[in-house]
Amino acid sequence: MSKKKNFLLEKILSVFKDEKRGKILDIGCGDGDYAYNLKKMGFNVLASDMDVNRFKYKDKIEFQQCNITEKLPFSDNSFDFIILAEVIEHLKNPYDVVKELHRVLLPGGKLVLSTPNILNLKSRIRFLIEGCWEYFREIPLEHSQNPKEIIWNLHLIPWRYHELEYLLHYNKLEIESIYTSILEGLGLGFFIPIIKFQLWSKKRRAKKKGGIDFSRINKIMLSKEILFGRHLIIKAIKRD
Repeated sequence: MSKKKNFLLEKILSVFKDEKRGKILDIGCGDGDYAYNLKKMGFNVLASDMDVNRFKYKDKIEFQQCNITEKLPFSDNSFDFIILAEVIEHLKNPYDVVKELHRVLLPGGKLVLSTPNILNLKSRIRFLIEGCWEYFREIPLEHSQNPKEIIWNLHLIPWRYHELEYLLHYNKLEIESIYTSILEGLGLGFFIPIIKFQLWSKKRRAKKKGGIDFSRINKIMLSKEILFGRHLIIKAIKRD
């Protein structure tokens, strides 16, 4: 049986393709596929996770066990890049975690993170009908008590782009680019005129009342990455 194609992995590797080679921390690395492929691309990779047993490349890549929800066992300004792939939605203390990631990044270093894109049209339709975002259908309380599951499967926080960019901004990380893994739900494009009208109306109302300018965020909300992307992938840079 052929292995299922990992669109997220392929896209994140493409994000790094033109970056200057340097030291990468793959935090919450899971089985290690991202770390392994980045090493093959010429990066110096340190993989880290709570679960040692999941990691498949112990004889090929340096691995350090750590708990991402606690102070990281790395010095300030240690890494050129950090990968946080499909982790942020599992965290109970995301602000503390991102603060630590900022600390161990070098000035000018970059954080690449991904999370399920709850704002794509497919997910919005699911929420309208079911009251649950795509990839957030499980009930956390029962799911956490299921002996067949393990804790890293528990999705706790569905992140909109809006709150995610604030999380990064608050921790002095400036978004440089957004990407997605694969486009899906293209047949739902007939909703776009309705969305455009709603965004325009919101912008108009805010301007009339002296509120904030929605122009910047509206442009992002109408991007193909947000409307049709399966995952939200963000590259952010540490400016200080």
